[in-house]
Amino acid sequence: MTKLILKLAVIFSVQGVLAWFFYRCRVISHESWAGSDFVVFVLPLVVGFAVAAGVLFYGFHRKRIAATLGLSAAGAVVASFVGTVVAFNLYGT
Repeated sequence: MTKLILKLAVIFSVQGVLAWFFYRCRVISHESWAGSDFVVFVLPLVVGFAVAAGVLFYGFHRKRIAATLGLSAAGAVVASFVGTVVAFNLYGT
């Protein structure tokens, strides 16, 4: 169980950094791929949710689907929110 929690912490940390990096590319670099709100805000959320759900499905052996999806969704929303708030504070909106 400790390894599972550590894996989730790493996944959500990487997701927060990804959200920060995508917003930074949008504001500082003006990259063409970062012009879409979907790519900047939704893609890190979906990727973090999918990876966390996959890790939890593997860890729980598919027994508790509602808990797995709930934990994955909650962690992904919090990580994406934190990454975006940090980026907003550093680079403005």
